[in-house]
Amino acid sequence: MRQWFRSGFGLCVAAAAAQAMSFQPLGFQSMGMGGAGVASASGSMAAYYNPALLAAHDYTTEVTLSAGVGVAEYNLAENIDTLSDNDLTGTIERIANNAPVDGSNTANGDAARMAESLEILQKMSGETSGLILTPGGAFGVQMKNFAVGVYVTSEGTAEPVIDPDHLQLIVKKNVSGTDYYAEYDPATDSYKASDETAYVNGSLDYALQNDLTYLSLKGLSVGEVPFSYGHAFDTSIGTIGVGGSLKYMYGMTYDTHVSIDTSSGDLGDSFKDRDKSTSSFGVDLGAFYTPSALPELRVGVVGKNLNTPEFDTVTGDTYKIDPMARAGIYYAGLDHWLDIALDVDLTSNKTFLDDIDSQYIGGGVNVHPVDWFSFRLGAMQNMADSTLGTIVTAGLGLGVKQFQLDISAMMSTKTGYYDGDEIPRYARVNLALVSRW
Repeated sequence: MRQWFRSGFGLCVAAAAAQAMSFQPLGFQSMGMGGAGVASASGSMAAYYNPALLAAHDYTTEVTLSAGVGVAEYNLAENIDTLSDNDLTGTIERIANNAPVDGSNTANGDAARMAESLEILQKMSGETSGLILTPGGAFGVQMKNFAVGVYVTSEGTAEPVIDPDHLQLIVKKNVSGTDYYAEYDPATDSYKASDETAYVNGSLDYALQNDLTYLSLKGLSVGEVPFSYGHAFDTSIGTIGVGGSLKYMYGMTYDTHVSIDTSSGDLGDSFKDRDKSTSSFGVDLGAFYTPSALPELRVGVVGKNLNTPEFDTVTGDTYKIDPMARAGIYYAGLDHWLDIALDVDLTSNKTFLDDIDSQYIGGGVNVHPVDWFSFRLGAMQNMADSTLGTIVTAGLGLGVKQFQLDISAMMSTKTGYYDGDEIPRYARVNLALVSRW
């Protein structure tokens, strides 16, 4: 099972997102500055971060095309990789076939594989575990105070569901037309007689066959088509900007599950007939303020999806995108070639992973001494969960204003393990093309 991360858990085919979606970094400039954008975004990305900022545009027109993907790992990759390598379901089947009491599983290695697998399942049943994949992209067009475009945000999750009451290795075998039950101890490679009641009430084999223990795959991918406008008012105390977006939203939901030891190569077919597409509408409202005494400073606030858009699932349930709010501050220093920005989520947003919420604070700097070059550094932290640690960010933009190539990346300071090697708990990359007039 060496391809879990290389194939993105097979979930790229699902391009999926969360029940109450987090405020995801999107585009280019924000990606390198710790996800900050509510007070600092401009041009075409203002429609996503804060539509009020359309009133503070630097260029008459800006067009952006960007795409990126991120992955957050919560104690899952190494465990699922090992269960797959150990061929959990096949091992249980062979152990059952070798029963009753004269069976032996030492020579073929099943005893050792089973002992390791049971230890992993026991550990996973008591800890938060999962993976979140976040593909995203944007095509935005800003024309003076207006903007239109397509902005895609997604979160696809893989999460183990393990019944802690069914972790005994009790197997069933048909012997001469009669079901025979035996409990197996991999430490001693020995069997002892059991019965149907114990098998039904506590067997791992029973849980795997009856969908009590499995790998859950869920998600939601949303494509937003906003019509956005921002307007500014000059007052005696400074400039006040307000703006809004009315969004057509096309959502594709996914809901399925597979065996806990399914290999990545088999995941693609799992989503067949397990997706559902529906449409909805969303409303975003934002504002900013620049004091007259300090025109280089700007504070902003935005509320997204204020009407709680809903999308149907193939199971008959409804996924809701709860309203989210974020505030930001921005300062343009050194004759406007050094930008400093900071954002903080005012709401804690749920994800499909149980016990994992999203509420970020992050910021950074953008150095752009000349038109054809910009360099960004930043960091962000989930205040609702410390598993990922601090996420450091960086970005680089090169090219004339009519055609600029931009690449950004994020990586967590905390690491997990995959295939015996250390991997970052979180990573994200984004590539963008920007044109301004």
